[in-house]
Amino acid sequence: MGSLATSLGIVLLSLAVAVLLSWKRNPGAPADFVITNCSIWTADQDVPWAESMAVRRGRILRVGSLSFVKVAGSDTEFRDLEGQFVVPGFIDSHVHFIPGGLQLVRLDLHDVHTRLEFTQKVQHAAHGLEPNEWLQGFGWSNEHWGGEWPDSSWIDSVTEKNPVWLSRMDGHMGLANKVAMDICDLKSVKEDPTGGSIVRDADGVPTGLLVDAAMILLTSCVPKPSLEQRRDALARASHYAVSKGVTSVVDFGSYFPGGSIKESWNDFEEVYTWMDSLGNMTVRSALFFPLETWPRVAALIKERGRHISDWVHIGGVKAFADGSLGSGTALFHQHYEDDPNNFGLRVADLSWLSESVSAAFESKLQVAVHAIGDAANDDVLGIYADAISKHPRQGHRLRVEHAQHLSPGAHLKFGTFSISASMQPEQLLDDAYYAVKKLGEKRSRGSYNLRSLLGNGSVVALGSDWPVVAVNPLGGIRAAVERTPSGWSHPWIPEERISAWDAVAGYTSLAAYAAALEDLVGSLTPGKFADFVVLSESPFAQGTGIFPRVVATFVGGNIAFLS
Repeated sequence: MGSLATSLGIVLLSLAVAVLLSWKRNPGAPADFVITNCSIWTADQDVPWAESMAVRRGRILRVGSLSFVKVAGSDTEFRDLEGQFVVPGFIDSHVHFIPGGLQLVRLDLHDVHTRLEFTQKVQHAAHGLEPNEWLQGFGWSNEHWGGEWPDSSWIDSVTEKNPVWLSRMDGHMGLANKVAMDICDLKSVKEDPTGGSIVRDADGVPTGLLVDAAMILLTSCVPKPSLEQRRDALARASHYAVSKGVTSVVDFGSYFPGGSIKESWNDFEEVYTWMDSLGNMTVRSALFFPLETWPRVAALIKERGRHISDWVHIGGVKAFADGSLGSGTALFHQHYEDDPNNFGLRVADLSWLSESVSAAFESKLQVAVHAIGDAANDDVLGIYADAISKHPRQGHRLRVEHAQHLSPGAHLKFGTFSISASMQPEQLLDDAYYAVKKLGEKRSRGSYNLRSLLGNGSVVALGSDWPVVAVNPLGGIRAAVERTPSGWSHPWIPEERISAWDAVAGYTSLAAYAAALEDLVGSLTPGKFADFVVLSESPFAQGTGIFPRVVATFVGGNIAFLS
């Protein structure tokens, strides 16, 4: 079976190479369609601007002036875009795609700003549920109502017949009601698991809050989504993504601290592979798997290559170094200003992390590690530097996911060691409300240092971390350029604002490079996939009060979304 799969993989790879070469050898071949009368930003340094683009068999044939790209046959269609703006398809550099699709049909608490609202929303969602049916929700932030942590008493009286699990917006903490805690026998757990904590009251009784690795004590009792629900979630997530102009994602799967390492693999084998086999994929996905499984990833790439198909790509492996700022589990060198006994949480053993990263790196895998606090970022940068010194190679594409809060000078190491920073601009709009409270004025200046990283030659790829924040590249571009939270009249850390050009590149060419997909997507270059977005306005006109919207999204030359 293995030899058959290997042979099939070689055949498919050969066909793909042949198709790509055909574009380069036959530039005069007739186009399937040509878009005209538009402003095209290609993200290709050789031809950055164009007014027309020809597409053939799902790939870009030519870009330039209409006279140059006019390689028409009898069936070629000309599409007049009436002066609209075209950019490469956006790439969201950090999502949890199937969990995001699942969350679209669950209780959303993002907009809750008081305890009363919290209780009422849960009560409304619980109404009509069958007894013992689980209620799942997400998105709450205690900072929205002043910082007080919720506990099960907020919702117990309105959910007496149903177990409840509500994830905080960052996914590093959740709230369970009494029914759920009783089902999971949480009272019998006397010690916190490594890399997590059970929040208890003064008498040692669990309050319902579980942090990072401790969440598995509750989530292991929650019924897993069925195969049909997961497949529906991928379709739902894809439809949502293309409506936002996203044509490719870097998917870090269903693995979270303390969670099962099997779920990302199950999703790959049972959901992605299935949908790909039916020809129903509409968003290209680079998949990352838990670092614990790096030998399996290496074996898969050896057998089938990194590009399983035009739609499914093997990205690499991912681990966690710490938690999140909002949950008080991001790891810092100094204690939290509002919690003097708390330095954050190291969610992975440092020796294991170092050894595993080194082994995966030696096997030429792409490695990504979640790091939020300054101490966690310094840990990861040190581990990466050690791996590079032991096994030096060019084009390694090591990534730090989030890189939110850096110690002085840390940004220089990203450039020195060619480490990509995968960052989420819209999250800064939330962190701005409480970063000073948690870190103090001086330390908070090291937050979301986008401009400093870019100024040092680092690759900064942008994304959302959906479902933490919704997929929305246009919103992310605006956040990176303006850095002004809702209700503020001034930007947060204005010196770290970046240009609209850099922000759009962060969702296109730089995102493609950070995911090792730059030969396929990220720019409108002949031979690459015809993945592009039609916008109502230029995305580079930030600061004018005019904001573009997505008019249409094309993936492989096909219309995936039309407003």
